[in-house]
Amino acid sequence: MTKIIKRDRKESAADLVTAIDELNPLLAEQGEDDAVSHLKKAASALKRSAIGTDDYKRAIDEVIDAFEGDLELSAYTHARKDSKEWTAAEELTVASCRVLNLARRMKS
Repeated sequence: MTKIIKRDRKESAADLVTAIDELNPLLAEQGEDDAVSHLKKAASALKRSAIGTDDYKRAIDEVIDAFEGDLELSAYTHARKDSKEWTAAEELTVASCRVLNLARRMKS
């Protein structure tokens, strides 16, 4: 039987900030300057806010909104079907999915 180890919120929060920091340069290469700015502000709020506070929850919502709202970053979460090699597009997809999944996990 496989034992599943749950991560605590503090580790997940740190992972989310790190994931945002890794995603931002990839988005900058795509010319997504508004998205980079938006995510930097959210990451900054996550760093300075205590877990569970209103500011913290708002920052999580801002990250999710970047994907599902007007910035439409969810477009980067879709993998290409015919790709046989690792490219910048795949790196962007993985990084985007990681940020979105961590944010959703932190929201619940």
